[in-house]
Amino acid sequence: MSKKIAVVGAGAIGGTTGAYLIKAGHDVTLIDQWAAHIDKIRKDGLKVSDLHGGFTVPAKALHLSDISGVREPFDIVFLSVKSYDTRWSAYLIEPYLKPTGFILPTQNALNDEVVASVVGFTRTVGCVTMLSVGVYEPGHINRHDALDRPHTFTVGELSGLVSSRVKEVVELLNVVGPSEATTNIWGMRWSKLAINCMANALSGVIGPAMSSLNEAQMDSVNLLKVVIGGEVTRTGQALGVNIEPIWGFQADEFAKATTMTAVQKLKAKVTEVLNKQFLPTEELEKKVGTPQRPSLLQDIIKKRRTEVEFLNGEVVRRGKVVGVATPMNQALLDLTLKIENGKAEPSPANIELLKKKISL
Repeated sequence: MSKKIAVVGAGAIGGTTGAYLIKAGHDVTLIDQWAAHIDKIRKDGLKVSDLHGGFTVPAKALHLSDISGVREPFDIVFLSVKSYDTRWSAYLIEPYLKPTGFILPTQNALNDEVVASVVGFTRTVGCVTMLSVGVYEPGHINRHDALDRPHTFTVGELSGLVSSRVKEVVELLNVVGPSEATTNIWGMRWSKLAINCMANALSGVIGPAMSSLNEAQMDSVNLLKVVIGGEVTRTGQALGVNIEPIWGFQADEFAKATTMTAVQKLKAKVTEVLNKQFLPTEELEKKVGTPQRPSLLQDIIKKRRTEVEFLNGEVVRRGKVVGVATPMNQALLDLTLKIENGKAEPSPANIELLKKKISL
């Protein structure tokens, strides 16, 4: 018998996950609070534009108010909502989860324990994604990364075991991109948190001009990324986390970059790697229709609440607990919240503003 799968939060990550699973023949129900998105999917299917051209799949799609009509509970739930919606979304779907079912928080930030506090640790499985996707109109997903990008999903029990259900999920998710099991899901979480803290919030304070920065501006952005990443890795390590590689670099390389000389040296290596991650902007837009934009920048463009309090803000909070200084994450948190509240504007000028906050 095929498993019944739900995707709660059918936006960028959730919509992409659901679309490729549906395309592969799996029984998937999409659930989202964006009414126009659900209506469009019901009417015309869910469209995906990717580097291979894309596809459209018909999909079962529910508004939140439709969930009460679900008669057969789900075996697997991918929870892909914004971090600030995690708790209530877990409570919403829990009654429709089989006793043997489980939830995978396919989200940014550190939400596994929040989900587990609602449905139980035995019904929560960690799942870290490296997808680069966006949604700019109802019923349409834009995917910017290669379909064979390594570590598309990394799945693991919160206990560190590689269980049969972890292997099952990995096999499912291989249709989206190369996926793998891990015995160190917390280390993967912190690796992704570091990437989010470096790339997401910086892109948000710079704004849509992020895709057209000149070489000198990008050099400064990558310098800031290394400083931010150093604070994140030092905080995670102080908490006892064995952080997995970040963009292919050992976490220690970021943690030990505590002088400007070390930061500059690592920045040069990071720049080389990042320049190879995506196609050139013009080529990417031609193939997919939109430039590659981290999720926080998408939120800034849409003038919606961002996840910065759960990314850079979480690092600041945890840094205080273990006595690790996080001034650059604090500066980025403060600036992003000012932009959210209409007291500042996203702009490349914010790059130099943040550089003045470097205190190495």
